[in-house]
Amino acid sequence: MTIIAAHIWRCVCRARGLSDDQVSKLHFPTDGRSRLNPPLPMGYFGNAIFTTALTASSGNIQSEPLNYTIERIHKAIKRMDDEYLKSALAYLKQQPDLTVLRKGAHTYKCPNLNIVNLASMPMYEANFGWGQPVFTRVVNTYFEGVAHIYPNPSSDGSLSVIINLENNHMQLFKKFFYGIFEE
Repeated sequence: MTIIAAHIWRCVCRARGLSDDQVSKLHFPTDGRSRLNPPLPMGYFGNAIFTTALTASSGNIQSEPLNYTIERIHKAIKRMDDEYLKSALAYLKQQPDLTVLRKGAHTYKCPNLNIVNLASMPMYEANFGWGQPVFTRVVNTYFEGVAHIYPNPSSDGSLSVIINLENNHMQLFKKFFYGIFEE
C-alpha cells in the first residue's frame, strides 16, 4: 500500500499544480484491531478505524526519490501503536462535541488527500447464494481528494485506483500516474 500511496500522492500534487512550499496532508484509515494491546478480535464489529495523517511540502513529495515518500508513509503507519491509539481514545473521551472533529470535504480537498486501501478486503470471496461477485465498488467517493485502492476481480494481484479530483486535474493525474511506464 505504501508504494502506490506514495505514487498517488506525488501524482496528485503534480496534477494540482501545487507550489513547492504548499503543505499537503495525506490521510488514510488504519485498522486499530491488531494495533491495540490486547488486540481486538478480528470479528469485532465496532468501529476500530483510526486516521493516520502526515504532512509534507509538495516540493518534497514531487522531487524527492519515491522511496523517501514511501518511508514517510511507513513511519506514520508504524507510529499507530497501542500507546498512540490509546492516547487518541483518551483525547476523544475528553471532547465535549465530537462533531467538530468530523472529517469531510473540508479535510480532503486540495491540497490534501485521503487514500482508502481496500486491496486486502476479501470482496470477491463473498457469496450470498448467487455465486461470487463480478464487480464491487464503493458507490461514491463523495469528496474531491479521495482515492480508493481496490483488488481486481480477476484475482491476479493487480489493483484498481478510483480517485475523485477536480475535472481540470484528472487528465494530468492520469498522465503522471501512467507516465512512469512511458519514461
